[in-house]
Amino acid sequence: QSSISISGLDEQFAPTLDLMLDLVRNPVADEPTLEELKGIILKSREDQKESPQAIARALYLYNRYGGESPMLESMTSAEISATSLDELLDLPGDLLDYKHTISYTGSMPLEELVTVLREHHSVNESLQDTPPYRFRTARDFEETEIYIVDRETAQAQVRIEYPDGTFDEDLSLMASIYNNYFGSGMSSVVFQELREARALAYSAAASYAQGGRENAENLMLGAIGSQTDKTVDAVSAFVDLIDNMPESTERFDESVSSLLNRYRTSKLSFREVTGAVRSWERLGLEGDPRRARYQQLQQVTMDDLLAFQRERVKDRPKLISIVGDTSVIDVDALSQFGAVREVQVDEIFVD
Repeated sequence: QSSISISGLDEQFAPTLDLMLDLVRNPVADEPTLEELKGIILKSREDQKESPQAIARALYLYNRYGGESPMLESMTSAEISATSLDELLDLPGDLLDYKHTISYTGSMPLEELVTVLREHHSVNESLQDTPPYRFRTARDFEETEIYIVDRETAQAQVRIEYPDGTFDEDLSLMASIYNNYFGSGMSSVVFQELREARALAYSAAASYAQGGRENAENLMLGAIGSQTDKTVDAVSAFVDLIDNMPESTERFDESVSSLLNRYRTSKLSFREVTGAVRSWERLGLEGDPRRARYQQLQQVTMDDLLAFQRERVKDRPKLISIVGDTSVIDVDALSQFGAVREVQVDEIFVD
């Protein structure tokens, strides 16, 4: 999805729009600038292969999507080097040949706004349909699998995840409660158990992430940074917490209370309304879902949360991704969770 935005005074809206559209349709750049940009991008790519954080991200995307990882579908270094200035300069203006949506927030009356847009933003009589949205889905797997990259790091980076259907508004509230209770913040189950109580992780978080649009895939996600020699124990404890979530009425009440307060105090500003409406449309919702969620929130119980955990989270096959020093990590012991595969860095980044 591409977007172009401008902000400024309403009395300067027309000339600002003209200037912006001229820059989009007639961009200006030179060869030395392009070559400098190519050099920066290529150097950044090489640096990524030495960064534990970048390697960890590339690894879990490879574990999730296999050969369709976004990291592997990026332009190759050869393609970047061969890119010409002319083909780049043609791209921005081509966007205006596709059907597009215009959102406006300001004090200009609707009739005046439409008049200005018709005068200054002329479009072709027949605009192209936009390409269909590409939904990425996790690869098929039936048992837990562990991918590990050998890197000498200060701490092991561990990621645990698995897919669970697609966006469903009926799950939205319970997902929020679950995240608040289980994996978000310093009072969550994950943080308290893995870091505070057992000292197995420097950082720990988890969330049930709903798809960002209608038909987009939901993912259960967990991440920890662990002392390298405690990696196996940290993975074991994390998996057990995900599958066997501790019950605490007090923590549940706190989670619900904080969400209620958030609904009461987090009002949309007038500048946020159009963005919120567009996000609801992408989810396939016909209106503001917050009222129904707020009403439902006042009636949920601990049993509802436990049912969500049993039905959407518990005992699922998992994709586990680890970046750490395999001379310290007991790799053989990791096989208790599933099949272990050592992955090379060159497998997860495009050349």
